[in-house]
Amino acid sequence: MDPVEEAFTITVLHKGAEKEITGRLRISAYTHQFLFTIGDAEIILEKDDEGNFRVLNPSAISDTGYKTDPSLIRALVEEMEKLLKD
Repeated sequence: MDPVEEAFTITVLHKGAEKEITGRLRISAYTHQFLFTIGDAEIILEKDDEGNFRVLNPSAISDTGYKTDPSLIRALVEEMEKLLKD
């Protein structure tokens, strides 16, 4: 079964300015992942066993450090947590 994806936009407050980030919800048999493109990096969020978001973002980290501002990733996670409270 192929995963199902749905697109959406989320607004994040980052360094005093609102930033719109486009994401996709990927649903497959046992997982739900949220995929976001920020610049040229793809950030993947999914919930761990304790219900907290973890960031799977291998493309956001290069050999010289982060391609994506870690504080923006943190703001994105915080906004997702607010929106998806259990």
